[in-house]
Amino acid sequence: MNIGKFYDQQRKYNKLLVIDPKINKAKMSTRKYLALNVKLSALANETQCFKYWIDKNYKMISSKIFDKYIECLSHILTIGLDKNYIDIEEVDVRPNDYCLSDQFLNLFVDINDMMISCSIDHYQTLFEDFISLGISLGFSQAKIEKGFLNSSTCFSIAL
Repeated sequence: MNIGKFYDQQRKYNKLLVIDPKINKAKMSTRKYLALNVKLSALANETQCFKYWIDKNYKMISSKIFDKYIECLSHILTIGLDKNYIDIEEVDVRPNDYCLSDQFLNLFVDINDMMISCSIDHYQTLFEDFISLGISLGFSQAKIEKGFLNSSTCFSIAL
């Protein structure tokens, strides 16, 4: 999957953000990781994949899950731009054999790895694992690309 155009679009979104000038770079970075964790948790909550009990009233709404997925993608791209990991033009996209719960847990580990030992390799792993999650959720590469690039919403990042 070619992601160069994703970075271009995310740059446009990021220019629209109003950022508190009193926040230093380290604190802003920390908040961006926290924001990604919160958004990823919201996505997991929307899928209800973590539930081990039966909820007869739950109805999965694919469009809401997709919107939350695109929001997470926006946050991941922002972190990549901040770290200047724009040399990654292609990501390897493969279906994942893990259940959704395990995929979410792996993504939280990926985010933690980025926070503890930030590297382009950790970022690429995070990105690939996230795209694999999208495929597991039933989103094609084309749908992800179209959904992100055609989005008219600038996703606000809590800073």
